[in-house]
Amino acid sequence: MSFVNVRPGSSPPAPAQWIVAIVVLVAAAQAWALWPFFTPDIGIDYVPWFNYAVTHGGWRAFATPFGSYSPPYLYLLALAAPLKGVLSDAHVIKVVAFVGMAWLVGSIWQLLRALKTPHAWRYALCVPALPSVMLNAGLLGQVDALYVAPCIMAVAAALERRHITMFAWCGVAVAFKAQAVLIAPFFLAIAIQRRIPLAQWLAAPAALLGMMVPALLAGWPPADLATIYFRQAGTFSNDIARNAPNIWSLAGMIAPDFAPRLFGLALATALGATAWFVARMQVVRFDKAGLVGMAALAALLTAGLLPRMHERYFMLADMLIIAFAIARGTRPAFALAALVQIGSFAAITGYLGLGPPVVALGALCMIAATLIVARPLAIPNANDNPPTGRNPRPAILRP
Repeated sequence: MSFVNVRPGSSPPAPAQWIVAIVVLVAAAQAWALWPFFTPDIGIDYVPWFNYAVTHGGWRAFATPFGSYSPPYLYLLALAAPLKGVLSDAHVIKVVAFVGMAWLVGSIWQLLRALKTPHAWRYALCVPALPSVMLNAGLLGQVDALYVAPCIMAVAAALERRHITMFAWCGVAVAFKAQAVLIAPFFLAIAIQRRIPLAQWLAAPAALLGMMVPALLAGWPPADLATIYFRQAGTFSNDIARNAPNIWSLAGMIAPDFAPRLFGLALATALGATAWFVARMQVVRFDKAGLVGMAALAALLTAGLLPRMHERYFMLADMLIIAFAIARGTRPAFALAALVQIGSFAAITGYLGLGPPVVALGALCMIAATLIVARPLAIPNANDNPPTGRNPRPAILRP
């Protein structure tokens, strides 16, 4: 499988409409089966936040900080206030999560369009049937799709060289969840490689600030807004990882008492890998599909090496590697996507009760996938002289 050398004019076969219909029905069946079930987080966190927004008058509730998520998610809870009494509170939380899933489908469609994939909408409609996606929204009631979707939109903008739009989507993603920074090395590498003017970088903080304006106008203290993510970082500070399918979960299983002391090593390793990624991206050329693969690699490296990652933090890499596989249309590419999907699914089911052995399986799958995707950057130069100029050597991956 090659990230660059693809037969001219080749494209993956589009799934037949009847296949798409079956997959959509499978997704609907999964949602129906999961609809009655709830995890403790829904009742402990999200339902009280929703009720606070309802009882304090919707937008007026933002005059006082509430909830531990940033305001953009809380806006959605406030907008869902008319559903109070129509559905149970817990089901309202799932409705908001399904809204995020719908946005995720749209973002995948946009990315596949940027990749010139025929019948992109057919592939995009299949996304909700993926186990990791449906479990995230349909059972956990989580809204990771709300930051994953704008990250994917940013990748699509990067492929089309719409750099201001790219940075703006980055700001929107961070406004929803801090986990959006997991893909930051990719955009940093692109910005440096293409010599994007620093003024265009400001679109990211501008979009982030714009997402916070409604809360600020309602009276939310600016100092509290500025420290939301710092407070979140202190959660679960005694764990090196929480069911994340990465190397630190394995370390926690082997030496649970010693593993938390590896925080500094984990942080240094992640920073080192990020620096390596950004540097190598300056000297290796990729086509559009290959760039999507590198975006997935950035998310795999950061979520795989940073400490205190959770089982859900690989969703962005999961979606990007699936888009890469669809664009390539080869069996090895789809096998790679399946490996990442298994890793995500195993981690979530391990968290849901299947336990550490399943998480360990997921970690092994994710580590293997990361090594495969990283090979184009790790291949040494063909000669002793580093590539120069604007046309560096193409990268080839043959698993």
